[in-house]
Amino acid sequence: MDSRAAAEPIPHVSPSPFPNPSAVNQTLEERLGLDLVQVYDWDWWGTLVQSGESLLLILSTLWCILLARVVCQKLRLHGSADLCYATEFLLVILPCILLVSVAVDYSGYIGLLMLVATLWFLRTSRALERARTRVQFDLGGNRPMCLSILRALTHLITAVCILAIDFGSFYRPYRKSRQFGAKLMDTGIGLFVFTMAMVSRRTRHWSDLRRSVIYSALPLILLGLARTVSILTLSYGQDAHEYGQHLNAFFTLGFTKFLGSLVSILARKDLHLLPLGFGLLVIHQFGLSVLGISDYVMNEDVERSSFLNANREGLVSLPGFVGLFLLSIYVNRWMVAKSLLTYSEFVRKLRRLFYLVLILWTSFVISAYEIGISRVTCNLGYVIWMLAIGSTTLCASFGAIDFAINSVMPWDPNPWEDHEKGLLSGEAVVKKRGGSVVPFTISQALNKNGLTFFLVANILTGMVNIFLRPEDRSHSESVIILLVYMFLATKLVHELLKRGIRLA
Repeated sequence: MDSRAAAEPIPHVSPSPFPNPSAVNQTLEERLGLDLVQVYDWDWWGTLVQSGESLLLILSTLWCILLARVVCQKLRLHGSADLCYATEFLLVILPCILLVSVAVDYSGYIGLLMLVATLWFLRTSRALERARTRVQFDLGGNRPMCLSILRALTHLITAVCILAIDFGSFYRPYRKSRQFGAKLMDTGIGLFVFTMAMVSRRTRHWSDLRRSVIYSALPLILLGLARTVSILTLSYGQDAHEYGQHLNAFFTLGFTKFLGSLVSILARKDLHLLPLGFGLLVIHQFGLSVLGISDYVMNEDVERSSFLNANREGLVSLPGFVGLFLLSIYVNRWMVAKSLLTYSEFVRKLRRLFYLVLILWTSFVISAYEIGISRVTCNLGYVIWMLAIGSTTLCASFGAIDFAINSVMPWDPNPWEDHEKGLLSGEAVVKKRGGSVVPFTISQALNKNGLTFFLVANILTGMVNIFLRPEDRSHSESVIILLVYMFLATKLVHELLKRGIRLA
């Protein structure tokens, strides 16, 4: 561990939300050149290892989704929605469950196998050569398939982890960090904010703000309130170090949506979201590092005697999540700025996205060393990490689906019908004629009813904890329970998809 990271805890922290003036002056003097002593330490190398493990799991699940697309189309299963669902369940959800539990020791070998299989596919299918012969690349308008895949990935991995963590078979290093760290479960709330921004637009008028509040922010806030009331009524345990005693992820998402929409109205055009987001993050990091707010949030000696003290984690992290939201909207608007691209334009966009990924991961390494990665405060390092993971996944799926797979096996069964063009964009998910469904059936189902899926997953998680005592289950029993749990949650939204029903 870096010698600068070792530190002794301060003898006392005031229960007020901010340090006293003398403490602030002392901190400023330290930043100006006196001996710097960090109150809390972080293992920057361990953070890099944790992030690598998290990214490997995410990319492995993405690879399984791509494999399911290829298999379903090769076997011509899209004429049957149920066969397509069953195949995707076995090829996507089963590996995800195994990779966070009993098969985690083989993650590296599995990742290597996936890499070799990918190179073999590119070589035998001549995907790169075929891509050069295409007249144009249709990204699908405002909802490219790569964005839908990322949203589905976030829902699937989060749903698996929120129940799997209660079993003894769960890989403990994937658990959320208490202070600093870059573990798999730390990605949950950040990627939810990232993907929420991916389907959002910059607020241009007050009417847009009113629409965002009523249809997006308010339902999330009400769900957060319902969860808090339910937990207090049932005396169900909640870790106060995540969002506080009364707040939860729904509150964070709802207030982030509201505040992000409110701030984005200041931007005259999409490009202005960059200085707005970065400016907010710099101010937020200044408060965390210089004013000692990070120490206040993480110090367990601070009693939760008031609403602010009791929920300091959730409240203090909000500016960071709003900054992440604004920057993610800009990434989205850049991605969908033009949907029909020539080969050279597509390669240029893919190359720029790859450069962005390199810049973000370099910034992540620097942040891990200098300021740490903290989900609890959503500091600058955490926001950079979320942008890096989100952009990496977008780049991988963008190249794999739109560039490689669609060049070898395009999904266009009825090209003479205009509405078929929406299949790859997520605009049309079920064809009434013949019962044909699009590729990535489970992903499309999650995109149509993601909130419904997440609510059902939370309810099932509570029921398993109450009635099945997961801490007493063997490894094989835990896998079976997780499979049944994911089947019930995903099958529900899949049935809604088949019937063209969209709840939330």
